Amino acid sequence: MAIIEEMNRFSIRDIENLTGIKAHTIRIWEQRYGILQPKRTNTNIRYYDALDLKMALRIALLNNYGYKISRIGTMNEQEMNSLITKITDQQFKLQLIVNELLESTLSMDTVQFEMLLNSYLKKHGIEQTIEQLIFNFLEKIGLMWMTDRIFPAQEHLVSNIIYRKLALGIEQLLPVDTQQNPILLFLPEGEIHDIGLQYVNYLLLKNGRHTIYLGPNSPINEVQFVYETCKPQSMYLHLTSIVEDFDANKYLDRLATQFAGATIYVSGAMLNSRKYKAHNNMQFLYNLQEARQALLSL
Repeated sequence: MAIIEEMNRFSIRDIENLTGIKAHTIRIWEQRYGILQPKRTNTNIRYYDALDLKMALRIALLNNYGYKISRIGTMNEQEMNSLITKITDQQFKLQLIVNELLESTLSMDTVQFEMLLNSYLKKHGIEQTIEQLIFNFLEKIGLMWMTDRIFPAQEHLVSNIIYRKLALGIEQLLPVDTQQNPILLFLPEGEIHDIGLQYVNYLLLKNGRHTIYLGPNSPINEVQFVYETCKPQSMYLHLTSIVEDFDANKYLDRLATQFAGATIYVSGAMLNSRKYKAHNNMQFLYNLQEARQALLSL
């Protein structure tokens, strides 16, 4: 329990990143309205705990939707929750569920997490759930991951629930024509976050495309083996959060040379962080819409 408490200590910058509230605004709220009072370590370092984060997320949500902080500051938790339930705006409700998923992740309440996910799936279907709810949620988890504010176990517990929903969605699709030339999907060695890749696999299968899903953490010699055996004309991969010493340009050079007979489609957050060398048989896809258009036109 002490380890969890230590991990789930958030700096004012963490709160800023996760809520969108500027740090100087948080300090003003603290001084003027007594909101989000930080705790202190034995060495007098300010921090916020998981309950503070939960409150900060709700305050930010209400404030973003036009409620003045002077009013929010007078509410207790019950009054705040009552107000939240009365708001019918769909974007507000979406962000509220994202926040509740985050809270469930931190507390490792997988029952609550799955209940929230199932409810959204029932109302909106798998595509809207993944594209609007889950990708929004994963963006916040990524921020926490980069600042070491979440355990791998916390992320893995909820990721496995999302994987199961995607797998169930894939199982319910109609069979595809396997006489088509397949599209090979994989992630580089060291890359284990494959929810986005699995979702692209779902979209392709739903639209009748034949796929070979090699999956995460795929050594290039295994990709080569599948390529030589199945001879795909198209390959797709993500570049998101691979280990620090990963040389993406060197890796892409090798792919372009080693799989010269295929068109290689590359997407992922790393494309937005720096420029990568272009190759004649390679196409960069900078968002889901580009990926959808390119891959479904094959």
